[in-house]
Amino acid sequence: MAMAVRCACNATVFTASASSLLRQPRSIKLSQFCETKLGERSSFLSAKISRSSSNFGREFVFVTRSAMAASFENGGILDSKSPSPSLFDGTPRLYYSSRCPYAQRVWVAVKYKGLNEIECIEISLSDKPVWYKEKVYPVGKVPALEHDGKVTGESMDLLTYLDEHFGGPKLTPTEESKKQAAAEILEYSDTFNKLGFTGLSMKNSTPDEIGAVVAPAFDFLENALGKFSSEGPFFLGDFGLVDIAYAPFIERFEIAFGEIRNYDIKAGRPKLAKWIEAVDKVEAYSSTKCERKFLLELYKKMLDGDYFVRVGVVPDQSNSGGKPVAAN
Repeated sequence: MAMAVRCACNATVFTASASSLLRQPRSIKLSQFCETKLGERSSFLSAKISRSSSNFGREFVFVTRSAMAASFENGGILDSKSPSPSLFDGTPRLYYSSRCPYAQRVWVAVKYKGLNEIECIEISLSDKPVWYKEKVYPVGKVPALEHDGKVTGESMDLLTYLDEHFGGPKLTPTEESKKQAAAEILEYSDTFNKLGFTGLSMKNSTPDEIGAVVAPAFDFLENALGKFSSEGPFFLGDFGLVDIAYAPFIERFEIAFGEIRNYDIKAGRPKLAKWIEAVDKVEAYSSTKCERKFLLELYKKMLDGDYFVRVGVVPDQSNSGGKPVAAN
């Protein structure tokens, strides 16, 4: 049975067989999520310095590391005014955006596997380089990996691609019981994300009303984290593909629910709380996190403008008294 999948910023739909659940979760309507708002530069990131880049022969604007932890791997965010690197010269390149949760997945994986041979290039989502779409990836989204003369996209595909074509610690499980558990947890990611964004969009609702909608999503994770808890704090005991797939979204939900909707996603969920604490200690992940203030301001702006409703991620609740309406 085929299913639609979206695993990238500015994602388009492609089909995948139901047997490939370890490669990607099912569809969620987030095609514009990282293309617009997540591509905007935030005004509070005002601490800037500039220096020249020998690689690209131009001056880039830098955001200090205190403003965006480990954000820029190669000198700056490339925009429409930036010349291209030496494309398809044999150097593997990851094109990503530090504020896109899909691209963050692959960025984390590259760091975790210690793939220093991959050049990480950050692309502006709101002002993409012309050469990126014309010469690298015609669909124009991130993440994308340039390797062996071709370009591969979609975040979940790329996680398994890295395992298959590069060295470093394996992300995918080898034990049959863990393969099955991983497939089940990844299959739920569609529902998890949709419930999360629905709850965040309930701006006229009380924390209890919001909790009634989103509690099943976070309870699912709490239960899933219990299956291999004797082996470690992560979903399958050890850090791997499932943790990388969920971490960027849980990072954003913890901040937005807690600070904007007054709902603590960790309350009554000790395993999830322990997981968040453990993930933050994984340097490959923590070094890719956006500053908390940045994400908070970004999500305030998006939710104030009913962004997830406008782009069709969640149903319109304007006629339901702030309560969620049925969604297919």
